[in-house]
Amino acid sequence: VCNLMILEVSKKQDYIFGSKKLKENAERSADIHYVTSNEFFEKVAGNLYRKEKNYVYSGGGHTILQFHDDDVPKAFAQKVTEYVLRNYIGLEIFVKIEECNTENSPGSALKELSSALERKKARRKHTVRRVGYNLGNLMTQEQEKSIERLRKEYTKRIPVPDKMDYPSLFEELNDSFKDSNGQADNFIAVVHIDGNAMGTRVDSIYKNNQNDWESTCESLRGFSESIQADFENAFMETVQVIINQGIAGEVLPIRPVILAGDDVCFVTAGCIGLECARIFLEKLAKKENKEDHKKYAACAGVAIVHTKYPFHQAYQLSEELCSNAKKYGASLDENGSISAIDWHIEFGQLKDNLAEIRKDYETDDGNRLELRPYIVVSPDRQRETIRDYQYFRTLCMRLKDNKDQIARSKVKEWRTALKQGKVEGMYFLHDKKMKDILYHIFDSMYRTEQEKSEQFLHIMKHKESSLLQSFAVIDKTEMGSSTQEKEHCLFFDAIEMMDHCKFIEEE
Repeated sequence: VCNLMILEVSKKQDYIFGSKKLKENAERSADIHYVTSNEFFEKVAGNLYRKEKNYVYSGGGHTILQFHDDDVPKAFAQKVTEYVLRNYIGLEIFVKIEECNTENSPGSALKELSSALERKKARRKHTVRRVGYNLGNLMTQEQEKSIERLRKEYTKRIPVPDKMDYPSLFEELNDSFKDSNGQADNFIAVVHIDGNAMGTRVDSIYKNNQNDWESTCESLRGFSESIQADFENAFMETVQVIINQGIAGEVLPIRPVILAGDDVCFVTAGCIGLECARIFLEKLAKKENKEDHKKYAACAGVAIVHTKYPFHQAYQLSEELCSNAKKYGASLDENGSISAIDWHIEFGQLKDNLAEIRKDYETDDGNRLELRPYIVVSPDRQRETIRDYQYFRTLCMRLKDNKDQIARSKVKEWRTALKQGKVEGMYFLHDKKMKDILYHIFDSMYRTEQEKSEQFLHIMKHKESSLLQSFAVIDKTEMGSSTQEKEHCLFFDAIEMMDHCKFIEEE
């Protein structure tokens, strides 16, 4: 029997995005990481805390500690929370202490501790808002300098190459993409990435270690530490790809904001947001956790917005997009092995949520303009080809290349016809003599000459023509007791993004 303690920072988004400066957003995220770290506990709590004795693990947005002396946990919690209260204005840290019998069922004890914290947070009083205290510091000047040094180390734990730096302002993200007149694009991309099926993997650790508390703690530490390292390395590898492309100047067009285990947020120049998310997911999928020896899958949401767009709202939108990608991936594989991506480019019309935004993508005949989310990584390679990110990527590149010399203005006018539905969309192609644009579907779906030849022969033999239409993919949406079939436009995503996406070619 021992006292287990869980510490968790509440309302992280409010604290992180309380500033309008990108550098300060990143620093505030580092604050959250720091005030739940062993280094912070040892500096602030002194002899009340020793990592080798008290630390259980950190992961899933919280930190778990253990204490065998009844009077120590409360004294420790008081010191830590009071220091945070005095020195990190706006940061809320919750602590819950539970006496647990860890020998019978470690997994049950840890789950009950988390549930107890959630019940405590649910009782939070909303009637009083803290705007700041001038209570004075608890530390000596020497201790304060030491803690400030550690804080700075946390903000720099994701290194940048020599003679380069992360941007401090959102506007600096686009410095590498100025046109011939020296004008930079005013779009940025907010990318949120979240790991798949992490809770299931933690449950497996509980099951594999059965009733061995020490073994469970060791496995959880190894699992969470490997997650942190692997996700950080996937980000750094993404940055290196950008640098290798020669599109980064002294100020990088990307900056990490949140790197907390499998919870990731970074911002980029708007034109490379999708590709950075794609590269991150691909790099991550190649890694294996050192504890459970399983590979990772994750989903991404990318909100492409103007630099003046409220960052907090952009992040919330990216979270919703990520959640939508997760739902799509889970519909194909309930084990969470599919990495998918969803995005939205905001042209100025503010909506409350993704559901409201996506209402604008319904056509007049009841079908859908957007085809996303798309699959980025699938372990068995058995994908729905049209819903593969590579399909979108190739199609968008074909439209940008414009080898069929169709005026770009006509392609953009086509969007209005597509909004009216299938019949109007096809009539527009006939009327404007643009039918050849449909063959881009084959270039995007079938990338070798052999694949294309086989598909043409199949269509001619069976007299099929459905693939040569601007709407083709069927989506069955459950509507109560009935099922409603909707078709999705094969071109809209690529048309919408062709002026706002730069594709990155790796070796």
